[in-house]
Amino acid sequence: MNIYAKLTILCLFLVLFTAGVLSFFADQKVEQTLKEEIVVSMTQQSKGIGSDIGRFMFSRLNDIRLASRNPYFRSSNISQEELIQRLQELENLNDLYYSFSVFDNDRVRIADSKRLSIGKQHPYTLYWTKLDEDQDATVDVSKSESVGRVVMHFASKIKGLDDQTDVGVLVGRILVDELFKIVGEYALSNDTSRNLDIHLIDSEGTVLYSNIDPTSILSSTYSQFDLVSSLNEPGVNFLETQDALYFVTRETNYLSFTGNDWTLILSIPKERAYAPLKQIREQILYAVLPVLALAIILSLIAANLFVKPIVKLSLAAEELSKGNLDVELPIGSKDEIGKLAKQMTSMSQNLIGQIEEQRQTNKQLIDQKTQIEMQKNQLVSVSSQIRDSISYAERIQRSTLPPISTLQSVFPDSFVTYKPKDIIGGDFYWFERVRRGNNEFMIIACGDCTGHGVPGAIMSIMGSNQLTNIVYYQNYLDPKKIISRLDKVIKFELQRDTDEVNRDGMEIGICVIDLDTLKMEFAGAGIPLRLMKHGSDELTIIKSPRQMVGGIEGDEQEVHAQLTKEEIQLDVKDRIFLSSDGFQDQFGGEFDKKFMSKNFNKLIEESSSKPLFEQQKIIEKTFSEWSKNTSQTDDVCVLGFEIK
Repeated sequence: MNIYAKLTILCLFLVLFTAGVLSFFADQKVEQTLKEEIVVSMTQQSKGIGSDIGRFMFSRLNDIRLASRNPYFRSSNISQEELIQRLQELENLNDLYYSFSVFDNDRVRIADSKRLSIGKQHPYTLYWTKLDEDQDATVDVSKSESVGRVVMHFASKIKGLDDQTDVGVLVGRILVDELFKIVGEYALSNDTSRNLDIHLIDSEGTVLYSNIDPTSILSSTYSQFDLVSSLNEPGVNFLETQDALYFVTRETNYLSFTGNDWTLILSIPKERAYAPLKQIREQILYAVLPVLALAIILSLIAANLFVKPIVKLSLAAEELSKGNLDVELPIGSKDEIGKLAKQMTSMSQNLIGQIEEQRQTNKQLIDQKTQIEMQKNQLVSVSSQIRDSISYAERIQRSTLPPISTLQSVFPDSFVTYKPKDIIGGDFYWFERVRRGNNEFMIIACGDCTGHGVPGAIMSIMGSNQLTNIVYYQNYLDPKKIISRLDKVIKFELQRDTDEVNRDGMEIGICVIDLDTLKMEFAGAGIPLRLMKHGSDELTIIKSPRQMVGGIEGDEQEVHAQLTKEEIQLDVKDRIFLSSDGFQDQFGGEFDKKFMSKNFNKLIEESSSKPLFEQQKIIEKTFSEWSKNTSQTDDVCVLGFEIK
């Protein structure tokens, strides 16, 4: 196939493809515009209808409230016949109302404007259930017991002349047909062939109003209730299904009227809503066909004009590919092809100079490579010095951590799993056996400083040293007082005001165990205590306030008041665990998620039936397997021991 045929086919393809794409997007744009117009129109109509209904309900409730203030209804001396006459006068004043009734506090009808069901007691249903101490007026839609038709009940309590005592209830009834006068008929863009379906339903889906099936009022549930019940956003909610468009509006307050949790639904089948789309598509097609025919003719002419210079350009390109950079291109046109021919001529001349420049560039690259290698060697040396410094810092930090033998001398079954994220970390543990009078105590602490690496290590060393100072030299034994004093000391070390709130510091949990009575006191800030009682299958978790030692607002006494202390009587073979949040915050597993506290608690519960040294292996193995494909997230410190 020669170049002329290829170019002709290409031009035809481009014309047809462009026409198809433009037609497609034009159709989509028209449909989108029509849909947007429908959404705007129906949203406005939804708001208008909802406002009309709300205004109607508000006005009628005000009618009933004002009528209930009439002295004739509030007086206890008025006769029944005179009361009926007053109700009939009230009915004649407003054509909206079908009838009025007055009930006493026992729901007995004592007067009715149409003299219906007088003396009968109304059951405790419908609007009676809504009238209470906090609500003196209400409205509902139901079938009237006396009238026998579907009506809107507007009920208001009648206060005595002292404005304090409830003496009865005034009820006005409006036939639900009056809603048809309010709502009327609505259509899209005033097109009567595209009328909207309007429904008003209650919170259970019962139809209170329908402009397409009045017989369904109170007798059936709205057919699409399950579909629209989940739409609870304020304002008008739009929902599109395969067959129809729905605009759902939840009833909102209108002035002082709080509403009845009703829902207004405007809907229209798509076939009816998009009826104008077919006519628009036909108009677009009639406009596109002549343009398409003209474009095809022009594409054939253009293909012929472009072929000849392209052939010449192809022959010259073959010479260039053979290495003949001095080739001349005999094309004198001033269009893009002519410019391309001139550019190729200029390019062939420039290539000779660029080849020489490339040789010079290669020489410069060799020199730069030598410099880069020298800089690399310098970086390696500096990195080695930094690593040596951090390794030395690790030895310093670990020297501040007590040997596990100190804990095992009191509780032989004990362990510490300590895994800094970096070489050094911000987690630390501290324990020591102390004597106060005739009693011996074991103090055990686990801390988690903000940050990790060098900043965290500095904070952990400070915390460990200050614990030693507070316990040994200041003779503190109460864990709550130890933490409040530690908060004060860290604030002093960091030159921080007592009223300054800061998240820098450490979380800590401290246990103090009386070795004679096995009575344990626990206090903490951010770190919980996990207790596994011997013989129990359930882990007890004692939480501590979410505070950061060194950043708690207030002086030492105020900090002490914010902390809590738990006293626990331990038994032999009870197990206690303290840990930082590094284990449960570790990312990993199949979906690279956090391990989470609930899984950590479950791990301790399920492994507590094993000897403690096996439980330690299970905990460490679980952490290793969970994080095997993910770098360590934070420092990890888990401390556990069994009461002997």
